[in-house]
Amino acid sequence: MTQKIIPASQALKQAYEALQRGDKQDARHWAQVAIAQAPEMEEPWLVLAAVSNPRASIVYCERALAIHPNSPRALKGLEWARERQNREITQPVRRKVVPVPASAEPPSQPDPALQKVQAAPVPAPAIPAARAKSARRPHPSRDKRLWGLLLISPWLIGLLVFKLAPLFATLGISFTDFYLLEPGKMSFVGFKNYIDMFTDPYMYSAFLWTFKFALIVIPLQTAAAILLAALLSNEKLRMKDTLRVLFFLPSIIPAAAATFMWDGFVNPNTGWLSGLILNPLGLAKIIHFAADAPSAYLPILTTLWSIGPGFMIIIGVMQAIPVDMYEAAMVDGANQVRRFFSISLPLITPAIFFTMILNLTAVFGGALLLDRGSAVFSDRSSVDNYLYFLLFDGFRLGAASSLAWIFFIFLLVFVIVLFITSKRWVYFPDQDN
Repeated sequence: MTQKIIPASQALKQAYEALQRGDKQDARHWAQVAIAQAPEMEEPWLVLAAVSNPRASIVYCERALAIHPNSPRALKGLEWARERQNREITQPVRRKVVPVPASAEPPSQPDPALQKVQAAPVPAPAIPAARAKSARRPHPSRDKRLWGLLLISPWLIGLLVFKLAPLFATLGISFTDFYLLEPGKMSFVGFKNYIDMFTDPYMYSAFLWTFKFALIVIPLQTAAAILLAALLSNEKLRMKDTLRVLFFLPSIIPAAAATFMWDGFVNPNTGWLSGLILNPLGLAKIIHFAADAPSAYLPILTTLWSIGPGFMIIIGVMQAIPVDMYEAAMVDGANQVRRFFSISLPLITPAIFFTMILNLTAVFGGALLLDRGSAVFSDRSSVDNYLYFLLFDGFRLGAASSLAWIFFIFLLVFVIVLFITSKRWVYFPDQDN
């Protein structure tokens, strides 16, 4: 049985009738049918602009202008859509003006009786004692502020005692020769620790390996989070909520527990990797995380274990993209891949940028755990590992503090550079102009 083809003129007539009834969904359907039959008509595009949000209306009106340049109806529709968008952004408060009737105008001659009543003293109203007492109470917003500070006081105390105080303490200790085994012999040495760090070749080796580790891990984590978000935001996929929970669960496991789990997984004697995969295939066993290639890349692969937060942020932003933009792209003939790279990817760049910052600050926390078997004075020793060696093996708290501050300044500069370059590739909706 062949499907009946509805002419574009009849579909456009149905769209206008639905628009007069106020049925936006029916009007959108018939307008899309008319566009499918006659894409060179401008009227269906204007119907779509009338039933869409301001941003999509501008896109549809511009499409109508591309078909018929200088069309008065399309120009008027574009101006109307832009006025709607500006009105939604500004949202001025309208005040109702009540006209004063002519009878309410004051008389030209004052009334003597009214002057006598106005001149009489008005006694002060008696305020009850309970009401006077409540009037002296503090403002409710002040009470809410105090309650809020009281509720977050455990976090504030923890921030001051366990975060800010040790942070500034290490800054002061970095200018001393503090030795953990002889704390009484501590003396001020100025910038000597910093000079020694900058002349230490092992520090440069640790910084180089850490920088290479970040250049590989951060793009890998970000790309994996974008890919998972794109796959799990597909409407045709079943059990999406269950899959999202399963992909997020590993990120709440502590880093130390995850490290010991991976270490047991690749154990050459009892690990599943050797017993179930490598031995049956006749491949060489992996000795340890710190062994030579290919096991040297295991710390990089295990960082994909914690992409849950970035994945949830990106999928949340991806689901907030208006559906009208995808519908307009589908009408123009864009396939799913083109819609992803032309619509989804540019609009989720703020989430990608935020995820990159999170990965940058978190990727070095697990470097110490995952390379704990490597020698400190090797080509694959991270800054965290070298810092651990200075503090707990060499007991040089002053040198370790100076290295920690150098690493902090390095990360701070790296983040500032990312913020400066973000203006070129991150889309901010409030900075369209």
